[in-house]
Amino acid sequence: MLKRKRKIGDRGNLVTIERNNNQSSEQFRSLRSNINFASINKDVKSLVITSPSPGDGKTLTASNLAVVFSQEGKRVLLVDADLRKPSIHHIFRITNNFGLSNYLIGQKDMESLISTIDFNLDIIPSGIIPPNPPELLGSMQMKEFISTVSDQYDLVVFDTPPVLAVTDSALVASQCDGALLVVRTKKNDVKDVEKAKEQLGFSGANLLGAVLNGKKEPKNNYYYK
Repeated sequence: MLKRKRKIGDRGNLVTIERNNNQSSEQFRSLRSNINFASINKDVKSLVITSPSPGDGKTLTASNLAVVFSQEGKRVLLVDADLRKPSIHHIFRITNNFGLSNYLIGQKDMESLISTIDFNLDIIPSGIIPPNPPELLGSMQMKEFISTVSDQYDLVVFDTPPVLAVTDSALVASQCDGALLVVRTKKNDVKDVEKAKEQLGFSGANLLGAVLNGKKEPKNNYYYK
């Protein structure tokens, strides 16, 4: 099936494209390198991005991380697995009429859901908001989906709901190779971060580390001096 290349939309949030040479985009490339190092003993082909609470920046982290991996030459699939409050389709300006949820209930085949953003970057949006997200994300269909896309792509990035709000992210993380916890400075309490880490651990998720979001860098803080 021929997939059409889409025009990327909310560029202000995609610093890895709009501001490719600034400090923010460099930090995403550094994060990419750290994940690559974590993949030495075991390939990380499926990666969950979550956070303790809403508004921590998990979706922007997932989106920019998917972009920098695709810029490295890897074939990347970004999946909006937030079946409650999806937002990936807003950032990339694609439709959300059908997506992951439609696939999981047997309504659509996978190929019909893919939007090609760039040569190496594909996206599957969340689709219709179902009444039972945990049942769908913990289903055999979801397990088969993860297995299939992991075989087809070098990396699959899942944007999931906040881990302390619902069980969805833990369900997906338990089936993936790794997970990252996005923490916003001056917003998340230490107890909440520890609780989120504990909850992911209980699910059997492989927590690779945490991403500190929202920390301002001094204007004269250059990578090279």
